[in-house]
Amino acid sequence: MMVRRRKTLTLREIAELAGTSKSTVSRVLTNHPSVSPETRARVQKVIEERGYQPNFFARGLAGGPTGLVAVLVPEINSGFYAEVLRGMDDVASKNMAHLLTSIAHGADDLFDMWRNFCREGRADGVVVVAPPRAFFRKSVRKLELPTVLCAAQPPAESKTWHAVDAVTVNNEKGFTALLYHLVQMGCRSFIHVAGPQDVYDGRQRRNTFEKFMEEHANLSGEVIEGGLNPEDGLRAAETYLERSDVVPDAFVCFNDSTAYGVLESLRRRNLEAGRDVMVTGCDDEPAAQSLGLTSLRMPMREMGRECSRLLMERIRLRNREIPPRNIVFDLELRIRSSTLRGRGKRY
Repeated sequence: MMVRRRKTLTLREIAELAGTSKSTVSRVLTNHPSVSPETRARVQKVIEERGYQPNFFARGLAGGPTGLVAVLVPEINSGFYAEVLRGMDDVASKNMAHLLTSIAHGADDLFDMWRNFCREGRADGVVVVAPPRAFFRKSVRKLELPTVLCAAQPPAESKTWHAVDAVTVNNEKGFTALLYHLVQMGCRSFIHVAGPQDVYDGRQRRNTFEKFMEEHANLSGEVIEGGLNPEDGLRAAETYLERSDVVPDAFVCFNDSTAYGVLESLRRRNLEAGRDVMVTGCDDEPAAQSLGLTSLRMPMREMGRECSRLLMERIRLRNREIPPRNIVFDLELRIRSSTLRGRGKRY
């Protein structure tokens, strides 16, 4: 027995049933503000009753809005990416848009995905999250699709990329406050477990650490290569502690994930964070709170919301000239037991 497929409604048929025009239905589907609440309600009622499912890709290939926002990430290795996506979806859903997330396999692949989305019309705009520095070395004559950078700033020499909006955090202010806290707790020797130097936050945090050490002659600091994951933090701490006879006063980690690895290395040596050595992270993930890890709260979900807001505005006002915007959030110091070894010395 042959099963008949239910015929998919066209925009024209929806318009006839709702007593309006095809262009008005299209504006409803893209959440355009020019449609009256009464007309919007009639169109949405027809859509819901008839179970209409728009073909986003077909609309994009035809040159129309797709209702899709592409989110390109170099990898997913911590809670940072999930929280940013949640924030982006908060705003996208209110604008009747959907996120289309792709994970790249290296800087070249990340750039190729961005370029393909621009050329093929598969999305209305793109958010690129924490791209590596090599991403910006690719030659770009003009930005063909509204684009927002999250947790990234293009290098000074990348002139075309400076025309895009960027959402970042003030790493220098946050890490300086963190280091002053450690000094006030009596720390004088520091190890910075650095993040990837081809990533904006990794460079910023390392630069702030080195600058702080240079400005305070009575302190000693060393940078060791870490990474992004607990395994990276464990490897870095194990390597350092095996070659050093002295445990530093503090391990200052690039993020919470690497700090988890450092905590495991200390545990293997019966060393306790907060008692024998201080340990800090950055991101303030739920696990950091459970472990009593002092951290810098990164407003990940807020950053995602702001990325979506900026992108939706650029999509809506695509034919207007909007100067590039740089939104900078503060990192908030959250002090917990991993850095509360008595009161320490005042600095």
